[in-house]
Amino acid sequence: MVSRRSMIALTAAGGAVAASSPWWRTWAVPAADAAPATCELALANDTDTSDVHAYVTGREFGTDRMMLLRPGGQGPYYIEQPGSTNTPLPVDCAIPLNAPGAAPVVVTLPRMYGARVYFVRESKLEFFVNPGPALVEPAFQNANDANFGKIASFCEFTFNDVQLFVNVSYVDLVTALPIALRLQGDGDHSVAALDRGAVESIAADLEAQAAADGRPWDTLVMRDGGGKILRVMSPQNVMAPYFGQPDMPFNGYWSGYVNEVWEHYRANDLRIDLQGGRGVLTGRVQGDNLVFNDGSTFTKPDDRDIFTCNHGPFANVPTDSDAKKAALARLAAAFNRSTVHNHPDQPNGAPVADFYAHDITNHYARAVHDNSPIGYAFPYDDVTPDGVPDQSGVAFDGNPTRLTLTVT
Repeated sequence: MVSRRSMIALTAAGGAVAASSPWWRTWAVPAADAAPATCELALANDTDTSDVHAYVTGREFGTDRMMLLRPGGQGPYYIEQPGSTNTPLPVDCAIPLNAPGAAPVVVTLPRMYGARVYFVRESKLEFFVNPGPALVEPAFQNANDANFGKIASFCEFTFNDVQLFVNVSYVDLVTALPIALRLQGDGDHSVAALDRGAVESIAADLEAQAAADGRPWDTLVMRDGGGKILRVMSPQNVMAPYFGQPDMPFNGYWSGYVNEVWEHYRANDLRIDLQGGRGVLTGRVQGDNLVFNDGSTFTKPDDRDIFTCNHGPFANVPTDSDAKKAALARLAAAFNRSTVHNHPDQPNGAPVADFYAHDITNHYARAVHDNSPIGYAFPYDDVTPDGVPDQSGVAFDGNPTRLTLTVT
């Protein structure tokens, strides 16, 4: 599938959540029977327009076939081999929502992985199919994409034989169409949507940051032809077309901070608590590498490595030890939050109040958290000190009965 998926994918064998970008964690669910084969998906409209549509995309658990759900109980549509690249999706899979404040539209959600629910207002989204077959999903950061000028958003989920896992993610972007979620089953977990006007506040913050430090934070703000803010993209999505090129946005942004960290830990210990009773790794810089006492080694990260959390020393390598994967997540989070230079105990020694306090930091993540109740702002944003409430915006249940998504 050709997509800009930031977080959730699943091995076809099932049972463990993995990630197509580097976010890494095994979410535990209580021991129980297998998850049900289906779950209700309720799609609610709390906007100011009756013209809202949803799309549900993903791979069928057990067969890996790419599919989209259809409205009115028609069941899934499985994409077919096209005759050429960029063939428009031949079936309209838009699910119309009811009027604002009315009862939600309820569809039956089968087991799916690597899945998304898209919403769009006052328009429909355009999907395409490439040989494979592969579904070409919207690329909201691309001004040439057919969906660029549309007000749209999405959330991500995986529903397998163990659990339904869903999250409101701002890893890729923040849009002018916020989503709230509620997952009911053995538990009852809700994640609030962004407040109306939050995307404008985030945009203003980043434009002010660009004026203050001369870095291209303002280029993360995407507007339509009339100047209306459509969305704010994450740095890595704006950088992606330029990876490996000298004119890449934010090129060299992190170099001074990384050098500061490396010099500090030549003479001082960095301790990373793997959490969950897995012990603490202790490391120092030796030569050009950060080396821990279990043998895990990290080279100096650069701008791409830090913003994507999935390149260079932060690449998600399946054969790495669990300890290194856990250390990687905590180290990547400490760099994005700019706490690693002065907090040698990670993550527990770095209070939330000190996140993003350095001049060199992930200002996109800072601005998102300043204006959102909860939600991922970079791939390892689920790393938190022990005892601190989760801020990642995830919900999961081993016996899900109803997932309600409300677009606001």
